[in-house]
Amino acid sequence: MSANLFELNQLRCFVAVAEELNFRRAARRLNMTQPPLSRHINLLEHAVGVRLFDRSTRSVRLTLAGERFLFDAVDILHRAESAMLFARQAERGETGSVVLGFVPTATIELVPLVVKRLRRKLPAVSVTPREMMSHEQIEALRAGSLDIGITRLPRNPESLTISRVWSEPFLVALPKDHPLTARDKLRVEDLHGQPMIGYSTERGGFLFEVVSGYLTSSGVSPNLLYSVSQAHTVMSLVDSGLGLGLVPRSYALVAMKNTAMRDFEQPENFRSDLYMVQGPRSANSLVSRVAQEITVALAEASPTLPAP
Repeated sequence: MSANLFELNQLRCFVAVAEELNFRRAARRLNMTQPPLSRHINLLEHAVGVRLFDRSTRSVRLTLAGERFLFDAVDILHRAESAMLFARQAERGETGSVVLGFVPTATIELVPLVVKRLRRKLPAVSVTPREMMSHEQIEALRAGSLDIGITRLPRNPESLTISRVWSEPFLVALPKDHPLTARDKLRVEDLHGQPMIGYSTERGGFLFEVVSGYLTSSGVSPNLLYSVSQAHTVMSLVDSGLGLGLVPRSYALVAMKNTAMRDFEQPENFRSDLYMVQGPRSANSLVSRVAQEITVALAEASPTLPAP
């Protein structure tokens, strides 16, 4: 028997009669009159090839075939309703799966904000987070294995959709017993000659370029002891008492028992910026919806973006 031998509307009529065991009540429930309801039942029985009801002027009851058919009819209707719901959700970008890349710096504050909002706003969307360096994300976006990336500003943005979504100032991280902790706010000149944990050019080099460039342009030459690639390594070495370092402000959320965090005077363009980057799938309704939610989440929570 092919699926076009009966219609979903006929199944709805059958289920209503089977549950009410009364054509009048079933017709009222379906907001229709009895003659078309009876016609739908007759057509359905003809299509199935068996009697589904034993009916007389006094009673209506399911046959054995009708009892079995009722089980499957209800299941078919539920599946049909689910299929329509899922199709509409897909059209609105509310279901499916998305792979989200992010740089290590984003793990402190940005990623938890994003994942929490996506779980709340798009519970049917499966999000796979992947910690990746910026250049790895760009390659994956262009290859199609990554849908959205949270990166530093790409050097070659061709074919990518880019928007700045996070901008935060830097703080000075220093051992709690350091003399500079006596001050609430430091100046960049206070860092001159100080033992410092700096950044290397490994795995991207954004923090190296920004921090080293700012210190050099300010005429400040700290005593560089170590160069590491990630801010969390700077924090660990500072906590060990080896020197001070400059880290994005979100690292103040990382509890380090032997480390103090101090603000310092800095220009508006000395920032740790992160960008949302989308690849070829950016026109996909699901990716667009997720990107929209990410933008809203970070706009509500991030420090005010300075003028570009």
